[in-house]
Amino acid sequence: MWLGWILASCVILSFYDLSKKASVKDNAVFPTLLGSTLSGWLAVTAFLIGRGTFAASISVPFAQIGLLLLKSVLVGASWTCTYLALRTLPVTCAAPIRATGPFWTLLGAILLFGEWPDGRQAAGMACVLAGCFLFSRSTAHEGVDFWRTPAIALAFAGTVLGSCSALYDKHLIQGLRLPPATVLWWFLGGMTLVYAVAVVVRRGNSAHAHSFQWRWTIPCVGILLALSDACYFTAVSDPDARISILSMVRRASVVLTFFVGGAVFRETNMRRKAWALAAILLGVIVLCWTK
Repeated sequence: MWLGWILASCVILSFYDLSKKASVKDNAVFPTLLGSTLSGWLAVTAFLIGRGTFAASISVPFAQIGLLLLKSVLVGASWTCTYLALRTLPVTCAAPIRATGPFWTLLGAILLFGEWPDGRQAAGMACVLAGCFLFSRSTAHEGVDFWRTPAIALAFAGTVLGSCSALYDKHLIQGLRLPPATVLWWFLGGMTLVYAVAVVVRRGNSAHAHSFQWRWTIPCVGILLALSDACYFTAVSDPDARISILSMVRRASVVLTFFVGGAVFRETNMRRKAWALAAILLGVIVLCWTK
């Protein structure tokens, strides 16, 4: 059953990525983030009320609220970096970078816990690095300097923070045994508050403010995220779920994002970037399969 949930999460996540790009392209970042997050939070709230489990779902000990808000900080920072990158980067550039998530998770385990990789994991890491090298060469054909473009660095920062959030999910859901709906409602609510403050602060500083355009894809981002995360959390909460397969299937969403996004936004240099994406995904498959 958990495999069906993660497959659904994968497909929904692809459309979430496409909606995110359409929402933030040449648009103000923080108002877009606020609209997206608020719509997702309201969708989760309406679902819980309709199911008659709202009070039970949001009731958690006071000490755990702080832990849930920490997830809001992690995801909020990840989203901010990702949206700032997507405002200028083609989606076919952002998708391969997001696929490197498991590489950063393993690298963190090496640096923090001394968990040195075995031969297969080292091979997987080498594939990811080779894919990043190919990707750096392909972006040069579009006038994007891979090593000096701030948007590339922001995309990687968003991916690393997202990997930290994924590790934290396992602690919240399996370690603390918090229901998926509880995690979803609290972290979206926390992010809504953070982005509301950010919008007020940025508007107060008009010298740095960008014009905001409302687009119908903005609420779609939050709703699709809520649906994708609900499927993902349900899969993670299953005791029989294999985290290696969960990670691999969820990362496969970048393939759909890459090809559909390239067609929708009429992006160029697809063949070169596809080879880079293939190398990265091969490395990710090896990394996930050896966990």
